[in-house]
Amino acid sequence: MFISQLSTENWVGNQNQGTLEQAINWQQVEMAILDLDARQKTLVLLETEGETHMAVGGGLGRYVVYVTFDNENFHYLIDPSKAEIEETLVVGGQEGYYPAKLCIDLRTTIKAAKTFAKLGVLEKSVVWEKEGILELV
Repeated sequence: MFISQLSTENWVGNQNQGTLEQAINWQQVEMAILDLDARQKTLVLLETEGETHMAVGGGLGRYVVYVTFDNENFHYLIDPSKAEIEETLVVGGQEGYYPAKLCIDLRTTIKAAKTFAKLGVLEKSVVWEKEGILELV
């Protein structure tokens, strides 16, 4: 596995009682993503020893996903077929408005997370956007 740590949130009221644990296998990571419920469990971080990480937020079939390799440049998983409207989604314990193209389905989210968790690269079969520019990976 490329990642070494898995951080999960669990909001009880306004307190995050999440965990940080060693990432052992893909099944552990997948279960954490499947547990996201857009209410109490709203964010999973797939982390390395450095600044490289992937964030998966939301739940219940709609997820916001980004990857950063330096904590300065961010690659967002997008669905370019979606209309230019905003959707509400709870990520990081807070409700926010996100462009619909950032609200990704579970299948695509899992595919991107699996590639990153195991290999530390961006999944090539999905669409990524960096600072408003589509990327070919």
